[in-house]
Order: sequence, then C-alpha cells, then structure tokens
Amino acid sequence: MPWPFVGRTELLDRIRAVFAEPGPGPVLLVGPPGMGRSTLLAEALARAPLSRDDAVLRLEPAGPAPFASLRGLLPDGFAFTGTPDRAVASVTGEVAARLSGRRPVVAFDDAHLADAYSVRVLRQLRNEHDAIVFATAAGAGALPSGPDPLDCLRYDLGSRTLRLPPLTEDEVAGILAETLGGPVRPATAEALHASTGGNPGLLHDLVVRDGLAAEMSLSGGMYQLSPIFPGGQGRAAGEAVTARLTDAVACAWQRLSLDQTGELCRLAAWHGLGRSVAPVWAMALLLRGETAAARRVLDTHADRSPQAEIARAMVVGLGQRNIAAADAVLAAAASSDVRHRARFLACRAWLLAVTGTPAVVELVDPGEDREASLFSRAAHAVAAGRGASAVSHLRRSLAAAEGLRAEMPWFPPYLTACLIDALLLAGRINEATAEAAEFHAGQRGCGWNVAVAFDSLLAARGADGGNSGEAWDGLAGPDLSPAVPPRRPLP
Repeated sequence: MPWPFVGRTELLDRIRAVFAEPGPGPVLLVGPPGMGRSTLLAEALARAPLSRDDAVLRLEPAGPAPFASLRGLLPDGFAFTGTPDRAVASVTGEVAARLSGRRPVVAFDDAHLADAYSVRVLRQLRNEHDAIVFATAAGAGALPSGPDPLDCLRYDLGSRTLRLPPLTEDEVAGILAETLGGPVRPATAEALHASTGGNPGLLHDLVVRDGLAAEMSLSGGMYQLSPIFPGGQGRAAGEAVTARLTDAVACAWQRLSLDQTGELCRLAAWHGLGRSVAPVWAMALLLRGETAAARRVLDTHADRSPQAEIARAMVVGLGQRNIAAADAVLAAAASSDVRHRARFLACRAWLLAVTGTPAVVELVDPGEDREASLFSRAAHAVAAGRGASAVSHLRRSLAAAEGLRAEMPWFPPYLTACLIDALLLAGRINEATAEAAEFHAGQRGCGWNVAVAFDSLLAARGADGGNSGEAWDGLAGPDLSPAVPPRRPLP
C-alpha cells in the first residue's frame, strides 16, 4: 500500500532556500523516532535545485570505529595515521579527490549515531570545499551517552536546526485519504491523530503494518472505522500508543466530543483495550441515541466495575426505558459489591427520581464516595421539584458535579439545564439568563448536546410509559425497544 508524503511545506521551502545561499552552514533536521526525518530529507533532495556540479553523498552511521560512515568513499586498504586532526584532514582530502571538483551535497541520516571522526570530516568539507551538509538527528532524549558527535556541526558558523513538528489533523486526514482512496470522516482522522500524536511512523504502523486500513468502511462517501465490537482484532498496542489512546479517550470524553469519543473507543477495542473504555463508550453511544450499540459494547467488553454497572443501568433505564430492569441491575450490584454499595443505591435513587418512578428508595450515607454524594444530591434536587425549592439543591449538585467532570462529564450540563429550567419557573429571569449565556449558545464542549440528549431520552420514556417492548435486563439478549426519537431543544 503506497504511503504518501503530505505537508512539511515550510520545512521543504527552508531547505530549498539553502541551495541559494553562499556558503550555508550545516542544517540539522531534528525530531523523535517516526516523525519522518529520513522521509523529509529524501523528499527535500528529490526536490532540490541540484546542478551537474553537485555530487550527492548519502551517508548512514556504520559503527563507532573512526571514519566508519565514510568507508565507502575511501580506497580499499586506506589507513590513516598521525594525530586526529591530521587523520581528519587526510580523509577529507581523499573524499574531495573522488568528487573531481564538484560541490559535495551531504545527506547524513541518523547522524546522532555516527562516529565523531566522520562528522568532523563533514565540517571540514563544508569549510574547505563549500559542501552543503544536511543531517538528521533524534531528539535529546534519544541521544547516546557520552559526547555528542554532532557538536561540531551544532555550533558551526551558520548552523541551523529545523525541528519536525507532529502532523496536523488535516495532514493526517490527507494521508489517510490518499492511502485509502477517498475522504475520511473528520472524527476518524481526529481519533487517529490523537492516538498517534501526529507521528507519521506510528500512523503508518497502525494503518498499514497492523492492518487497520482493512477495518475502514465507506459510509456516506467517507471512510470511517468499521463498527467493531469483538475485542483484540488488531495488533496489541505498544505502551506509547496505549497511553495516547487512554489519554485521548479521556480528553474527548471530558470535552463531550461524542463522535470522536466513539471513534477512539473503537480504535481502543481493536487494540484489545475494550474493557478499559467500555463504560465511557457505552455512555457516549447512549447519549447519541444508539442504545443497541451501547448494549453490544457492554455485552462484549464490560466487566463488573462500578462504572460498567452504572452504565448498564443507564442503558437499560434511559435507553431501553425499563426502569424495573435498571433497578434490578443496581440492586444486584449493591448486594455483590459492598465497597461501592452507597454509589449504586444513590444512582438508583437518582434514576428512579429523574424518570418519575414511584418507589421506596433506600439511601445510605455516601461517606467519602464523591460519586455517591453527587447522585444523592441530584436525587434530592429532582425530588424537590422544578421551581424555587429545587434551585439550592441543584446549585449544590452542580458544584459536586464540577469536581467530577473528568469521570462523569455529562452530569454538569444535565444539571445546568435543570437549573436554568428551575430558575425560569421560579421567575428568576436574570439568574437564568446569566446561567444560559454560554450554555444555550451551543459552543463546542459546553454540553448543550448532552442536555438535549437527556431531554430526548426522558421524553421518549414518557411517550410510551417506560416499559414497552422487550427490553434488555443487563445481560445479552435481543434489543426490541424502539429507537430514541429526534432530539428537541430544552425549553
């Protein structure tokens, strides 16, 4: 599968300009492994304004022995003698003699691994024979211990260092489009950019070597990750990719970017990380109205962690509109997991209250469990009604929810919408307007989409009485519940 060269326009322009300068200093192309140093150097030479009087010398490190990288340019049996300075001068003369007066254009890849003698020859070729020297080098963290062989170039007159930045999201999208033969869904490109950190090498390994390209499917004329639910279809992710994926899922979820969260979770599941992302994935799908998909995620990947059990109850109660089954899920979890019993019972109280289900609710002291405290406060706020009596409860709940935004980012926007509604019903128009100033603007990440999603889920329950059809009980089984209707704005 061909792999295109995309972007790096500014760097290519700066390299091209070197050929027009009189006596330019050495140019170091610096970046971490996989960032495309070698590819950029090859592309730059292919586009360079070379003339007949230029001789391109392509070098690579060949071990620690003196002049090891230059052995191919020296006569068989060549031996250097004398002091290091005389040896460098002797080798420089031999290399220059082979060029017959042409200007050396040196491309030294991975020069940070070269022997120091070879690099000193390059410096002398530049000073005495107007050589143009390009060298690629890893970042500081990848340098070998001991003296840096590139010091004589780094501090040479006119030396410059060009650092390769990560690819942008648009550049990743461009590479994927050329590789796959068609445009890529923005959320998919964003997910692959986030999981690879914009590193071209990691992106190539993921898409080509690990075979992710075969898991891309066309939808609406754009490529996206296929709806992957079985775990571990792809190659197990390395530590760096696992860390990036985990961080990327957390960041996208905290921003309430539901589309990107879903794509990142699909990618994580493909790498066999489905268990760690299943609760977030299921909640993101639920908030998008994709109840059946949320079910399959939980059936396939989820364990019995508190986060997964609460996600099950949310999918059953709000997505499939079966509060009795959701109640049973949380009651069973509270019985089997004593450590998190308060959290499950508080979630149960909130879920029953928010769906208007009459029931005898058992509440326990949440102790230091912040999530239990949040659910408990939110349940009291709902029980207080929608007018003035609910405002103080909602404000306290919202303060608690802000402290748990990383874990449950959907809670603050839901409570904010409830607070605005309560303020309006209480006739406190100015306060409601202040709360809604940014929220109703629908700015990205404000959570307006989540508030609308919750309103749609609750409205759908009210429309059919909450228990129509055959609903899921938290275990694998058919999903016959009707789809969530189109979302409507909150009043």
